[in-house]
Amino acid sequence: MDGIYLGMDGGGTRCRLAVWDADKNLIYEQTGESSNPYAVGMLEAQKHVKQLLQLSLKDKLFEQKTMLGFCFGSAGLGRKEEHEKWEAFFADEFPHLVPRLLVSDACLLLAGSHLEPTGLCLISGTGSICLGRNQAGIEVRSGGLGTALGDEGSGWWIAHEAIRRCYRSSEGRDLPTSLVPVVLSFYGFSSLAEGIPFFNDRSRTKAEIAAFATEVGKAAHDGDELALSIYNEAADELVELVGSVQRRLPPPYPKRLSLAGGVLEADPLLRSMVCKRLDVRLDISLPKAGALQGSLILASKL
Repeated sequence: MDGIYLGMDGGGTRCRLAVWDADKNLIYEQTGESSNPYAVGMLEAQKHVKQLLQLSLKDKLFEQKTMLGFCFGSAGLGRKEEHEKWEAFFADEFPHLVPRLLVSDACLLLAGSHLEPTGLCLISGTGSICLGRNQAGIEVRSGGLGTALGDEGSGWWIAHEAIRRCYRSSEGRDLPTSLVPVVLSFYGFSSLAEGIPFFNDRSRTKAEIAAFATEVGKAAHDGDELALSIYNEAADELVELVGSVQRRLPPPYPKRLSLAGGVLEADPLLRSMVCKRLDVRLDISLPKAGALQGSLILASKL
């Protein structure tokens, strides 16, 4: 069949689009602005998706091609309200993009991680979530609640805990740490007092705080007592996310777990701390592919 699969991975920084032919060979790829409604707002997110699709679908490569499957993933699409908003958007703006599947960004990464849509995936990037899917298609998640309610073990959480505890340490209320001068240098402060209004400013973005997680990781690798304490807590929290999914996901499902996201994939120390605490029956691995490949896998099953 002379057709195409279209997949979109909607991220907080950028939205990626790819097109594959009927034999699943990549024939087109394009990047646009963020389509995460929690980062830029729903109207802006939908505007960015519209711009990216309009640009891409003008390409002569796709003239008179049958749409075999379209999959779009973004944060929040696991919830009914967000799903209905996106479904209405695509039905109004791009009704020809059918068959269509709208899923959470975690669902894309689960499929890409294993090259199959079943199993478990633990994600620790800027935020944190664990998603599991059994062979009947039932999905169970834990975490993914955002900074106000959770994101334990994520890059944001690690950085926030380190910054918060540096202030406590400077007052003798926490473990000693080498991170205090690192905070000052990283954010350009002359003193911790200067940082108080900065960190309490509600306009401060999640990414601005999460960026400090790499410095916490360096300190932990160097044996900093406070940083290691935070890493141990992060590992405990991430393992509990996995345990929550395992306890609630009806069998049968493959006992495989992918450790994904910028924090887990980049930091072997935290990854090893997590692995030592996990259920020994789990087959643990790094992702075989990413979220965009996951969108192809899900689209092709339509």
